[in-house]
Amino acid sequence: MRMRSHADLQRQPSQMMARFVSGLLLAFGLWLVSASASWAATDSHSLAESRVTAFLLEQAAGLGRDIGITVHPASARLPDCIDPQPFLTNPGQRLYGRVSVGLRCGEQGQQTRYLQASVSVLVDHVVVARDIDAGSLITAGDLMLEEARLERLPRHALLGIDDALGMTAARPLRAGTTLQTHYLRRPELVSRGAHVTVTAHGAGFSISRKAKALDSGALGDTVRLSTDNGEQLIATVTGPDQLKITL
Repeated sequence: MRMRSHADLQRQPSQMMARFVSGLLLAFGLWLVSASASWAATDSHSLAESRVTAFLLEQAAGLGRDIGITVHPASARLPDCIDPQPFLTNPGQRLYGRVSVGLRCGEQGQQTRYLQASVSVLVDHVVVARDIDAGSLITAGDLMLEEARLERLPRHALLGIDDALGMTAARPLRAGTTLQTHYLRRPELVSRGAHVTVTAHGAGFSISRKAKALDSGALGDTVRLSTDNGEQLIATVTGPDQLKITL
């Protein structure tokens, strides 16, 4: 049996220490590589989220005030998006509540990603100030404005009092009701069977004649008319029992 020398016994701890340090350095190096990749991915995702936030703030600027944007992280792990360029996924899409935003990635925008965001907007909306009977003409005294978050309002809520003035209530409206477009209707200015005046406008002239309305209509509606000689016309309502034809 070979006996180890004193020198061998001295070298053994040194070799063990060297292997330990080498292993430690290798593990640290692997951690650095992993951390660098994680940091790069985090930076990429942060850039995408910041650009989506700025994009939506610009798009929603005209909707109201106190706009809040929350970008939701992608549910699946995706490759990095280089130089993300946001765009709306559907023309004319709603810009409040839950919103889908596309991202073109890369120099030529070869790749596309999609993110979800929540957009909150503070607005004024129209509320009924006092009880209104069905068929009543809406006046400024019937209405008032209140603040609310746009995404929490009914889709057809009115945001301006002027949009309701001159309309009639299509149903009884109780005080405190959020006014919506389908609660209103335009007042009827021409009744079916009524005798009306229709004016034909041309270049430098106009001619008026009497006719009978074959339809009822509100301001801006087109209705059929019958003249005394049985001729049928199509005219646009301009006022009470008044219509026009443009030649």
